[in-house]
Amino acid sequence: MPENQAPETAESFTYADLRGFLSADEIPAGQIEIQYQGLPLEILNIPAESDTTLVCLHGAAEKDVRLPWFLGKGVTAGLPVNKIFISDPSLRKSKDFNIGWYAGSKQQPDLQEILADVIRRIVRETGGYNVVFFGSSAGGYASLALSRFFPTSLALAINPQTSISRFYPGAVGRYMTEAWEMPDTEMTALPASVAHNLIPAYSAGFDHTVALVQNAKDWFHIQNHQLPFVDAVGGSPNLHMLMDRWGPDTGDGHTPPPKELVRAWFEELATCHGDWASGLAAAGFQSETTPPDVKRRVIDTAPPKSEKP
Repeated sequence: MPENQAPETAESFTYADLRGFLSADEIPAGQIEIQYQGLPLEILNIPAESDTTLVCLHGAAEKDVRLPWFLGKGVTAGLPVNKIFISDPSLRKSKDFNIGWYAGSKQQPDLQEILADVIRRIVRETGGYNVVFFGSSAGGYASLALSRFFPTSLALAINPQTSISRFYPGAVGRYMTEAWEMPDTEMTALPASVAHNLIPAYSAGFDHTVALVQNAKDWFHIQNHQLPFVDAVGGSPNLHMLMDRWGPDTGDGHTPPPKELVRAWFEELATCHGDWASGLAAAGFQSETTPPDVKRRVIDTAPPKSEKP
């Protein structure tokens, strides 16, 4: 098994602009900072001489999170794949919001396309053309958005949003105010370069593979994000699904699967060499993905009713 070539205390590299990074003769292993339109693109690149690359994207940042935030280093430690961790640059704008969906900001309205260019350049360096985009919640949204630029990729999205405007209004409002400086403005006013609602984009067709993971207790996301998405594309041979119940009985149910389960998925995907359908089948994903399948899975995973004495 190849060893990761970038240790925890990774060497740092800074590029004065995006062109300098994209045109560099070599892309180093380590922590990379690229200045782009007033905000840094912060990336941790860990190559492993693999044909598979895992791109990890984070969701909402907790109060104690320090930027850059490279989420997923623990659960992916030792995996025989190239790894790219990306911190959402929009969070550098203000401490008054903590979720940006990697959808960009006033300074970086083309962030989604630019991140795709950056990832392509790293993948070209490592040769890991079987790309898995992984994230949970807002990171799940980003994985669905960015994977569209890579026709043979896999988006592994846990409890994702599929339309930013259908998330909680307070979080959306803070994002519009702090990232875009557009308070009290609808997301439809954003530049055309921003994919903020993925359902129309996916409805038009997609060539890559999507693995949708949903906590069956997270009714807010089932109603507002999963069902609208599968109503548009459910039944596609490129869509796979896994639903179960994780986390405490109380709360909103927006709990990701246990890390041991996620690790097991990664191990299957790391060795399937881009044959995502077989890797996902081995990891327990199902190919039944229509709205009735979602409702059936909610019922099937429900705890048994207690018998009355």
